[in-house]
Amino acid sequence: MIDYKEFWKMNQVCMTLGEDIPRVPVSLYLNGDWICAYMQLDCARYYTEYDYQQQMREKCSKSTEKEFGYKIMPEIDFGVILDASVYGGALRCGRDATPVLEPVIHDPEEIGPFISRMENTDFLSSGLVPRFLEWRERIQRDYGITITYGDSIKGCATMLGQLCGITNFLTWIMTDPDEIRELVEFWKRMSVRYLESMRSATGFKGQNKFSFASDVAGMLPPYLYDEFIREAEGEIYERFAPGSQGRRYYHADYHMLHLLPLLKNIGVNEVNVDPYIEAEEILKVMPDTVIYGQIPPKDILLRGTPESIHQCVKNNIRQAGEGKHIVVSTVGSVNPHTSFDNLRAVCEAVEEFGYIY
Repeated sequence: MIDYKEFWKMNQVCMTLGEDIPRVPVSLYLNGDWICAYMQLDCARYYTEYDYQQQMREKCSKSTEKEFGYKIMPEIDFGVILDASVYGGALRCGRDATPVLEPVIHDPEEIGPFISRMENTDFLSSGLVPRFLEWRERIQRDYGITITYGDSIKGCATMLGQLCGITNFLTWIMTDPDEIRELVEFWKRMSVRYLESMRSATGFKGQNKFSFASDVAGMLPPYLYDEFIREAEGEIYERFAPGSQGRRYYHADYHMLHLLPLLKNIGVNEVNVDPYIEAEEILKVMPDTVIYGQIPPKDILLRGTPESIHQCVKNNIRQAGEGKHIVVSTVGSVNPHTSFDNLRAVCEAVEEFGYIY
């Protein structure tokens, strides 16, 4: 029987991947979708009402702490739309669904006027940012927790998919390449401004780590990612996680094996990618990377048995070896309705197989 209080206390140390850690760390994050499903909440209220969100997080935490020692902290949870919201897309919130934004560009001919209209955007007064800053002050007041922002952003392909609609973006990159190039350059400029504005407003102190989250990148063949996106994302990495000591993290829970050489080219050294491949396949291409994985969130963690989870974690640790190349994690979010039995199984497997250092 695991002493979960001690397990998570030790895990904080293990997450540093320092020289003296005793075991492989585990990273599990129960997001708003999981909380809403478990608590049978109104998603629209959870994602839009401060008091309701914090009260439900606190109530849910009592259950998760009892079941496996996992504490859900107060935080600001708007789903995955904060970054894109500054570009003006209409917000849609349903009772049983994650918030989404309507596309703001419906034809490639609209790209030029859109760029002109948005070029001088005041990010701190746009989209969900004012609400974010208000909730930040309330969390500071109510819980004594200081929230900063600025070490991650939606990747280029995913952001353009949100602005244009994914199907349109994937079509226009072939039919209207000049307009998409213009939009990529705009995204790069605006992302730097947005991040610097958010860092300044929230008192973010640089930690030389930067993360992209871009599932849509995996839908591109290597030549299109290379031609349109690689350089722009590489420049943002160099700005916010410069040099050989910079920690450059990439998340994409879609097929990504075909893009790994290009991610290596722009210095990516931490990945949470592709639930359809194993750790050894990633390390074959990127031998110096740290893998956050490699548990498939749907087929194994949601639908599997504790035994299948144990085997998956054991394989991940064995394939990564003793070079501190693995943080046991799901490749993507923990799915709603994932059971406590299966969440405990991840911790049990790490405890059983993870003392290799």
